[in-house]
Amino acid sequence: MSKDFRFFDSRQKYLLFVTTTNEKNIIAEKISTQIKNIKPKKPALKILDAGLGDGTLLMSVLRSCHREFPTIPFLVFGKEISMEDVRMSVEKLPDRFVEHPNMVFVVSNLYYAEAASLTSNNTDKQKRLNWETFKLYGNSSFEFSQQLSQLDEMLNNNWQVERHHKSGNPIYKLPSVLVIYRHDHEFALDHMIPQHDGPKNDFDLIIASQPYRSRISVQKKIDYVVKPMIQALGPGGKLILVHAFGNDSGMEIIQKIWPDDNPFSSLANDIIACLKDTLHGDLLNKLKFQAPETFRYNLRALPNEIENGIATSLIFSSWNAVTYVGQINNENVMKAERDGRYVQYIQEIIKKYGGLWFNNEMIVIEHQE
Repeated sequence: MSKDFRFFDSRQKYLLFVTTTNEKNIIAEKISTQIKNIKPKKPALKILDAGLGDGTLLMSVLRSCHREFPTIPFLVFGKEISMEDVRMSVEKLPDRFVEHPNMVFVVSNLYYAEAASLTSNNTDKQKRLNWETFKLYGNSSFEFSQQLSQLDEMLNNNWQVERHHKSGNPIYKLPSVLVIYRHDHEFALDHMIPQHDGPKNDFDLIIASQPYRSRISVQKKIDYVVKPMIQALGPGGKLILVHAFGNDSGMEIIQKIWPDDNPFSSLANDIIACLKDTLHGDLLNKLKFQAPETFRYNLRALPNEIENGIATSLIFSSWNAVTYVGQINNENVMKAERDGRYVQYIQEIIKKYGGLWFNNEMIVIEHQE
């Protein structure tokens, strides 16, 4: 087994987590309360999802944005290295383009520090940038779905990954950008459609949900993710950062199996303190930090899965969620599975609480006007 295996690289486990918990719905509800206070500036409401995943969260956010700003154009950026996640996100777009036709949707595989400018900092790779513009024709979700399904071959070619020579992390083989909009709205949207070598964008709303591994140092979280996202905020913009918090039923299971493990060693207050020590005064003076908020989400389970004896399917989804949230490496997962006691621990905790629940923490950082 490769030592550089990382749990978040397994899409099957990620997708099982997404479909068996209500995490995305709860995060979307939290973000919707922040959207009400955003004041878009011409030419568009600018949104960046700094990690699309399967697109579920972003689509919910776009529905909320349409409710608040039904006639304002949207410029939506999505960052995602996984070709399959991009495909799944694109598959969810037809309804969004029907409800909100004056939208430009842009997805790239670029790093956090590159996503706002759509430009790779690697000059050799930038020379081989894949840039695709895809115009939608018609006015129905059926027509748009049929057309977007034609992107599979392009995604297969452009969204290839390779391993970083030092860290072993997956990185893009070549930088790629895909721009999608409705042809019948091109005239009105022309001035906001991104172009090669265009200016760096700044955003009214940046969503960074679980954007880093919880176990890396605070400084790396700042350098790789948080600081580049702050620098991409426009005046009045909000960065919404969500990460796992622990202190929940899932953590109780982890502590029974790995009593010395602490997956969540640095949280919101550590990040805020580090930002205040790291950022230059001019930028720091423009930032406002809302008080961190902790919120709960649940593993989905049918009542009879718990009341009539805990079903095998519930054990399986619980174990997946616990090890996913705790970012337990594959070697330790397999050792625990060979030992087998994890089943007993899961059963005990589910009976104790009548289900399984987890905590996330949300930080909102505002760029004051």
